[in-house]
Order: sequence, then structure tokens, then C-alpha cells
Amino acid sequence: MRWLTYIFLAMFLNSCMEFRYSAQEMNEFLTFNQDKLTSDTLLVDGQSIHFVYSDNEHNVLVVFIHGSPGSWDDFSRYLSTDSLLSNYDMVSIDRPGFGYSDYGLAEPSLKNQARLMCEVLKKFDHERKILVGHSLGGPVIARMAMDFPEMAQGLLFLAPSIDPEMEKFEWFRPLIKTWLGDLVTPTDFWVSNEEIVPLKAELTKMLPLWSGISIPCIVIHGTKDTFVPVQNADFAKKMIADSLIRVKYLEGVHHFIPWTHAPVIVEAIDELVSGPD
Repeated sequence: MRWLTYIFLAMFLNSCMEFRYSAQEMNEFLTFNQDKLTSDTLLVDGQSIHFVYSDNEHNVLVVFIHGSPGSWDDFSRYLSTDSLLSNYDMVSIDRPGFGYSDYGLAEPSLKNQARLMCEVLKKFDHERKILVGHSLGGPVIARMAMDFPEMAQGLLFLAPSIDPEMEKFEWFRPLIKTWLGDLVTPTDFWVSNEEIVPLKAELTKMLPLWSGISIPCIVIHGTKDTFVPVQNADFAKKMIADSLIRVKYLEGVHHFIPWTHAPVIVEAIDELVSGPD
């Protein structure tokens, strides 16, 4: 009967384990920042894409794209940082299947994800847009720059999963796609699995497109990252050498740098806006 205990425990976790603000938490955050931030949802070809943004008529828009799993609120601290708000407008977008963008409905195609993200950006007429992508958000912003070059004037990669050779087979992922796995896996992890399983093939499709990126780029990666190997930063050095301002290796640092190294990220955003010295 022990296996029944495991199933019930997993079902309990499924009901309470979400990587997004609850509706109440989001409302409280927006109420606290009511003069600064707005929440909105865009319907694109029947798909709902949710985002939170500031629009104070600055010339630069900083765009945050979260990893897998994740949601717009992964960057909530940046959206409410006065030093950023005083210089830039910002938007943080829920990728398809996460947050409040058709929660639970995965979109495995990076090309489609990039198109949906750029549909949101069309709402903003800023002269310059700086795209910031963490983890799986990294290949999404790369694909945005490849397919819609007019939408971005700078890219900031945070521990990006961009090298197809670094995507190794993980034995547990096929199990999530079974009926039992579907039953007991929390929604965020299920959606994440749906986009990570085909990720190697999706990244391989992008290989001939990297040469088309000609805008300034910065990569920040922790040397002890056990989720996305630091070799992904080396891949960026090879693929976008002419556009790369720098790669910053954070010694002894793990994967979650948006939460642990905000000053480093803000500095990199400022550098992409102002240009290298």
C-alpha cells in the first residue's frame, strides 16, 4: 500500500505547488504598485498571453522572459525597483502555459513562443527594447531576435539553455508523459516537461540562425549551475562572437541568478542601454 501513499502525496503536491503568484498575491502586488504597474492579457490566435508592465514614456523598454517552470513574477523585484523605473519602462511576460497565459497548455515550439512574445511587444512603441531571458527564456529571446530583429536592440542571457549538445536525456521525463505521471505531476512541472523534452531538437533548428544576431549581447552564468551547464555560455561565445559584449562567469554561483544577483543584472541592463565603455 506504500505506492498509494506516494500517489496521494503527489496529488496533494499537484494541488498546491505552483510557480506563480496566486490571484490574491498578484492583486496585492499590483495594488502596492498601483501607480507604477499594470496587468494585461493579449489574445493572439486564440491564445491568451498575460503580462505586467510599466509605461512611463521612457525611450527604453526592458523585457523579462522567465525560465521553465516560472512566471512573470520571477522578475517582480525588478518591476518595482525605483532605479529601473526611473530610467526604463518594463514588461514581464508569462510564457505560454505558465502564470496566467493559458495555464497548463504547453507550447513546445520556440518559434511559436517567440512569435507570441513579439505580439505583446507590438503594443509598445519604445525606440529601444532590451530582452532579458533566464534559463529557457534564453533561447526564447534568441529566437525573438532571429525571427523579429526589429523587436530587439540588445539581449541579456541569464544562465541560458541554448546549446543543443548540453541537452541530455533525463530518464524521468518520459514517465511524466504516462497516465500516472500526468495524474501526479504538478501543472507547472508538466508544462515544463512538455517544452524541455523537445528542446534539443528546437535548439538544433536554431543553429543556422545564430549568425543573424547582430545586436549587442551579454551572457551571465554561474560556474556551479547544475540545471543549465556553464558550457552554454561558451556556446554563446562561439555563436555570437561578433555581437557579444562580454560573458560574465559568476564563480561558485548556481542557477537562480535573477534572485541572487540582481545588482549584476541591473548593471548589465544599464550596459546594454548605454553601450560598452
